[in-house]
Amino acid sequence: MTIFFEEWQEMECGCGKCDWKGAAGTATRGRMHRGLYLDLYCPECTEFVDLIIFPAGEGCAHRDEGLTEEQLKAKQEAEKAEQEYQSLCLRSPDQLPDFPGGEMSLAWDQEQGETQIKCGNTVIWSEPVAYEGFERFERIALILKGKYGARVKDLAPTDRSLLFLYGDYYPSMFHVAKVRKELFGAAMTS
Repeated sequence: MTIFFEEWQEMECGCGKCDWKGAAGTATRGRMHRGLYLDLYCPECTEFVDLIIFPAGEGCAHRDEGLTEEQLKAKQEAEKAEQEYQSLCLRSPDQLPDFPGGEMSLAWDQEQGETQIKCGNTVIWSEPVAYEGFERFERIALILKGKYGARVKDLAPTDRSLLFLYGDYYPSMFHVAKVRKELFGAAMTS
């Protein structure tokens, strides 16, 4: 499962292909993507192992010192847009409806700029779509698991959701598969 920045090197991880296990710091480091994501690969067989997500807002690039008035205004507008986006996003199991019945196989779908979580034809959650939304996929999957527990058997992406879910970041498909396997027991395919 993804860990956010601090103490990631001590996190235990393992390879699903060759059964290697060890601290994340001993895994082979892959590409750093936009300074936000770091790929980890198995040092034995080079299989994708995990993804480290560094928190936004850390470091000197997020300070106001030295910015022109125009840059400061653009930064404030971007922060406001991010706050508005976050206010529309799922943050808690309490936001989800109580859903009757037994086992649930959910779908991660996309329609008209919205990511939709569906149980059959029923939309149980909808929020603005995010490009390269694989990190969002993991967070929503954890919240769904928190609300519905073992009743949720999968959160399967639909074909039309894949472009925005994976984006241009190749390891994102392996990350989504790993989340599905760890949370719901879904078979990993690569």
